[in-house]
Amino acid sequence: MTPAVDASLLSELLATARPEGWEPVRAAAEARLEAQGLPDTAMEDWKYLDLSPLRERSFHSAEAASPAPAASDIPGLVHPEMMATRQVFVNGFHAPHASCATAIPPGVRFFPISTASEACRLLGTLGEGAPDFFEDLNTARFTEGAVILVPQNVRVEVPLHLLFLNRPAGDGVLPAVFPRVLVALDRGAELELVEEHHGEGAYLSCPVVEVRVAEGAVLRHERIQRESLDAFHFGALRAEVARGGQYHSRTLSFGGRLSRQRPRVRLAEGAEATLDGLALIGDSQVADTHSFLHHAEPHGTSRQLHKCVVDGQARAIFNGQIRVAPGAQVTDAQQQSRNLLLSEKARVDTKPQLEIYADDVKCSHGAAVGQLDPDELFYLQSRGLDPEDARNLLTYGFAADLLARIPVASLRRALRHLVLARTQAASLGDLA
Repeated sequence: MTPAVDASLLSELLATARPEGWEPVRAAAEARLEAQGLPDTAMEDWKYLDLSPLRERSFHSAEAASPAPAASDIPGLVHPEMMATRQVFVNGFHAPHASCATAIPPGVRFFPISTASEACRLLGTLGEGAPDFFEDLNTARFTEGAVILVPQNVRVEVPLHLLFLNRPAGDGVLPAVFPRVLVALDRGAELELVEEHHGEGAYLSCPVVEVRVAEGAVLRHERIQRESLDAFHFGALRAEVARGGQYHSRTLSFGGRLSRQRPRVRLAEGAEATLDGLALIGDSQVADTHSFLHHAEPHGTSRQLHKCVVDGQARAIFNGQIRVAPGAQVTDAQQQSRNLLLSEKARVDTKPQLEIYADDVKCSHGAAVGQLDPDELFYLQSRGLDPEDARNLLTYGFAADLLARIPVASLRRALRHLVLARTQAASLGDLA
């Protein structure tokens, strides 16, 4: 297990040169890639996710787009509350002309990872457990990304926005992008972060986010995957939450031909975590979530609600594991997997897990897979809605409740309209 990073480390990083030890980390990742190869369904963690569509294509490391497109040209990606704190990356490379940091408070550092030599000491050290193939791919090959460092007792009032735009170069080459993000909050700091992925055409996106929440700090993290329906997205998140810290994450997956999210969170004494998720998919999309919440010390609290709305011939996969370590007494961990099937060929594989090695805990988990309630459909029709509108309204209601707590108003509205469109409920009016 990787030792926890000391909460006072951020001040040291600002005076630390890039460590010589980072290149061996890259080399170790490259060696693991050569030894293991692309995962297949014979592996337990990949038994439901067939990567054959990925094997049939050839990808090459992306190059900087020239000229890089402006984010303002893409509907639904401009959020007024975050215009002055937005960092844009196109095909994995920073686009300074589309970025802005004028509303960043003094002392907060928010910059491209290529200029962040002082922060490299943290890279690859956070979280626990072995990396998977795509995380190793990022570690071995990434060139760009973002670093966010929030000093002690600083509360960032304006949400920070990381926007990753992906698109082919137009020469027939399918790009592979490997953005890397490091977020470190010092003791007592507070931050709202929005991480958004969007694209056009076919490409491979393998982002890795590492998060360190120090003692008493609070990080609220919105993760939005709106990749192209021809894209492949394999995201990894590693988070460590120190004593009394809070990490609240919400992952919303709408795009991708194949997509996988792999969040892993370690909680110290008295730490809190929320790890919610929504996958809204159709046609032949596949969305996979493999999560791991580790209560390593006593008095921790975690909540996880994962929802899937699956239409067409799509398939959703959820494997959520909560581990309560020996000695982690007075742990309170609750996990729910709720899934809605909208067609006869839609499929969900769900496996919530509790692994408990302490005896004074309050833990529960549950899973439900079903279709729309006939009684609820009948009730709405009896009140004047036609069958299609009744179906769409119930589907929207099932998916949209996870959006209600998003604090950025324009983002919340944009995502509600997206859910309305995906559930074909636009005829019901502006529910957002």
